[in-house]
Amino acid sequence: MTDYETKAFVALTINGISSAKEISDKTNIPYSRIYDILLNLESQGWVKVHQGRPMMYQAERPKSVAKIAKKQLEEKYKRIESALIDKLEPRYGNEKEIDTTPIFMLKGDISLKIANLLNGAKNKIQIFFNKPDEGFIEEFFDHLLEANTRKVEIQVSIPRDFNPSTDTKKIWRKMLTISKIQTNSRVMFDGIIVDDSDLLVFLSSFFKLNVREENMVFWITEVNLVRYAMTYFKTLWSLGEKFSLVAHRS
Repeated sequence: MTDYETKAFVALTINGISSAKEISDKTNIPYSRIYDILLNLESQGWVKVHQGRPMMYQAERPKSVAKIAKKQLEEKYKRIESALIDKLEPRYGNEKEIDTTPIFMLKGDISLKIANLLNGAKNKIQIFFNKPDEGFIEEFFDHLLEANTRKVEIQVSIPRDFNPSTDTKKIWRKMLTISKIQTNSRVMFDGIIVDDSDLLVFLSSFFKLNVREENMVFWITEVNLVRYAMTYFKTLWSLGEKFSLVAHRS
């Protein structure tokens, strides 16, 4: 769940049946976003809707939601298990097909690896943020700028409910001069795709860990996995909306 979804569900649980405006007022969720948030919660089975004018919303019992959440997690991990067993297990130890290990867990300071991948980009750099990191952008902006001068296309996908602070808007203005940025409702983790050959996956954001402490960064060159990631990004991009700082005034 996103922060907004969490706030909306907690508010409904505590306050009982409420209208969209009442939820927006109690949680400070922008009114322009509240209906999307409630629709997502309804589709997940966490909230039910009472038709009328206005429509009223009611949280499902936490005990029932716990069962739903457990089922959703079990289904997600079944998909992960299937991907590992069906896609990777048949290739394990097949030296004729795989000359080098296509998946590497990066340790220590990963800055040099990221810089090298960005500097080697020829056609496209695709970046997706589960939690936008201005520090990351500032650290590698010069590399992205240099890639832009080489006519490398740069695309960035960020969560739809992301609202940059006044202090960080400057770096986002700079990014808008060299890249296309879109917002999406579902960005599961941080990652970078360079051309169609390299994928960096930052699982720390998915598990809410500090990437530099936990080293949960994977460099993947396996063709099919990179292709799956590209398909995921393409789907995100097709469903996204153009990011504009004008719409995020403080």
